[in-house]
Amino acid sequence: MNEKEEQNDEHELEKIKMRKLQAIMDAQKMRESSQKRQVSVAEKINYVLQIVLAPDAYNYLNKLRNEEPRIFQGIYNELISPDVVQNIDLLISIIQRQGGVPRRIPLDAIIYLERQMKGIKGKIKVKKGDGEMMDLGSYLKK
Repeated sequence: MNEKEEQNDEHELEKIKMRKLQAIMDAQKMRESSQKRQVSVAEKINYVLQIVLAPDAYNYLNKLRNEEPRIFQGIYNELISPDVVQNIDLLISIIQRQGGVPRRIPLDAIIYLERQMKGIKGKIKVKKGDGEMMDLGSYLKK
């Protein structure tokens, strides 16, 4: 009877090991699937940006991605809302059905968003008669 109990215990131990191994494998599959979905969503968002932005604006945004990631992320958050991410497949199907978008976002809009993120205010410079440059506010006060 002792030998039978030992075999039974080993069998139970083996079943527990198999269940744990299966749980680990399932968790790994879920992580991989989640990563693929994230990559897929990122690729879809990139596709939409290529369609919606003018070519020079898209190239400028990619340059910002490499050179100034913080600024890029701020602009990205302005352009891509959580609603866009949730409905990315619908958005892509509409774009494909219509054959594109009627108007693309110009480079000026991306530069404007960049300046907002950096806190740069616009200044109008005026050239005085002697060739000196000064801002419009100072020029008008004189």
